[in-house]
Amino acid sequence: MRYAQLKAFHAVAANGGFSKAAERLALTQPAISDHIRKLEDAYGSELFLRRRGGVELTAFARKLFAVTERMFEAETEALELLSRAKGLEEGLLSIGADAATHVLPLIRRFRERYPKIQVRLVAGNSAQLLARLDRFEIDFAVIAEAPPQQDYHARLLREDDIQAFSAATHPFARRQEISLADFVAQPVVLREEGSATRGLLLAEIASRALVLTNVMEIESREAAREAVASGMGIGVISSAEIVPDARLHMLRFSDWQARMSEWLVCLTARADLHIIRAVLGLLRR
Repeated sequence: MRYAQLKAFHAVAANGGFSKAAERLALTQPAISDHIRKLEDAYGSELFLRRRGGVELTAFARKLFAVTERMFEAETEALELLSRAKGLEEGLLSIGADAATHVLPLIRRFRERYPKIQVRLVAGNSAQLLARLDRFEIDFAVIAEAPPQQDYHARLLREDDIQAFSAATHPFARRQEISLADFVAQPVVLREEGSATRGLLLAEIASRALVLTNVMEIESREAAREAVASGMGIGVISSAEIVPDARLHMLRFSDWQARMSEWLVCLTARADLHIIRAVLGLLRR
C-alpha cells in the first residue's frame, strides 16, 4: 500500500469525483485513476461505483474513508504543529545556569521576541550543567569555560571581575581591598567542586604556593553567602552575582585581577535547530 494511493482515494471520496480530486492534488485525472486501480487491484476490493453523475463509495470504501479522514486530519495537525515550531510560535527552551543573573537579560530579550515559547531555567554548577547538556536535558548551558569546539558551540556571554566578600562585622569590612595572602590566612567558605570561582581561586593559590588552612565547603551559592554573612569565613564571588545585602562587604583583590567569563554553550549537533539559532541570534556581537 502506498501513501499516494491512499491520498488519491481520500481526495476522490472527499470531493465526489476523479476530476475534482485531480484538481485538488494538482495531478492529472489518469494519474488519479491509476492510483485507485492499483489500490483496488492490490487488495481485491472495489472502492467506487462509477455513475453517470459521478462516483459512489462502496460500503467498504465508506469504512476506509472514515479511517483516511482521521489519518489526514492527524497529518494536517502535525504539519500545523511543525509549522508553529518552525515559526517559534510553540515549543520549550531549557537553559541551565550557575547563576540566573548571568542569563536573565538574554531570556528577557528572547521572551520579548518570542512570547509563545515557554522558557525553563534550571540551576547547577558548570560541571553539572555540561553533563545535563550532553544528556539533552537542556538546550543551553551557561558555564564559566568554553568546552572543546568539536562537540560544542560556545559564545561569550559576559565577563566580570572576581571579588572577595566578608561579613559586615568582619575586621576586613574596614578595607576596600585585600591581598591573596591575607585572604588564604582567613577561614574561607568555598563552593563545591565544579564551581568555576572555586576552580580559579584554587589554581591561583597553587600557582603562588599558598595554602588554605581553614576551609568550609558549601554546595550552593545562596548557602555560601549565608555562611559568610554569619561570620563563618570569607568567600569569593563574581561581581555579576553580587546582590545588595547590608550584612556583606565586598573587597577587591589588590594583587589578583581575575575575570570570570560566562559562555553560552549548546551541542554542535543541535546548533541548527530553529529555537537554538533564535537564541544565538539575540546575542550582541
